[in-house]
Amino acid sequence: MGPSPARLLAVIELHNAILAAGLNGDEIMRLVAERATSITSATGGLIGLIEGEEIVYRVAVGSVASALGTRVPKSGSLVGECISERKPVKIDDATTDARTDAALRSRAAVRSFVVVPLLYGEHVVGVLEVVSAKAAAFSEDDVETLPLLAQIIAISLHRTYTYPRPRFDTMHDALTGLSNRKAFEERIRGELGRNRRYGHSFSLAMLDLDGLENINDRLGQAAADEVLREIATILRKHTRVIDACFRLSSDEFAVVMPGTSLDGARILAERFRGHVSDARLSGITASFGVVESADETPEALVERATAALEADKRAHRAS
Repeated sequence: MGPSPARLLAVIELHNAILAAGLNGDEIMRLVAERATSITSATGGLIGLIEGEEIVYRVAVGSVASALGTRVPKSGSLVGECISERKPVKIDDATTDARTDAALRSRAAVRSFVVVPLLYGEHVVGVLEVVSAKAAAFSEDDVETLPLLAQIIAISLHRTYTYPRPRFDTMHDALTGLSNRKAFEERIRGELGRNRRYGHSFSLAMLDLDGLENINDRLGQAAADEVLREIATILRKHTRVIDACFRLSSDEFAVVMPGTSLDGARILAERFRGHVSDARLSGITASFGVVESADETPEALVERATAALEADKRAHRAS
């Protein structure tokens, strides 16, 4: 029977938007997970990629954001069953279904879920999952729509398949899942190149956390790590898919915002500051340095952003 016309249109529009934006594999995975969650009215979405004998969750949004980086074995798991049989698995009630393991049954955030394989021809590269806190939350229309979204991811990953794990590991921060300083420097060079060739300006926001060392001293490293993961979640949640978020050092982050003016970037930075405050992260506050790109070197751009960051720190200390 297939997905409804409205669902097909939504998938086509998503595919066209991805092509128009020229997104990379990581950006496509995040966008598809978010769209799969909204289309199916799920509370959360995940994308897991095969790494040897495990599936590693490289994208986690919504109610299951904390699952980012989780590893599950292919053998003996429902995810592994989905991969080996190359077909969707739908669970209407994880608390009673014998096919789910005890750990999954105990999670209040996952009452029902659907897992579909990321298939490209004969290759299986991972899985797309949507979950809900409600029982029997997913319809057959959902089950038929998700493979279309999964194919968008699989095609993107298969183009480079090996989907190089070494590159992911060297370009991403293991704790937060955000891109790291190396990826930041590469992105800045690319954006400045587009600025020179096509006049496509962008804005850069540097973010520094105040109070993280105090949390580490009082509550320990685990508490400080949880704060960093929460900051990463806030940044992901409140940025566009074409924006890019980075963790540059222990307490320093950055956001690259293509096509965003200085005024617009400053507004977004103030919103980020408010979201950090609202999260009540044991006294953590955020300082920002926001600049708009010019015809300059990456070093000069970062130097200007750092100077703006220091000025913001001084202003908030004086207030």
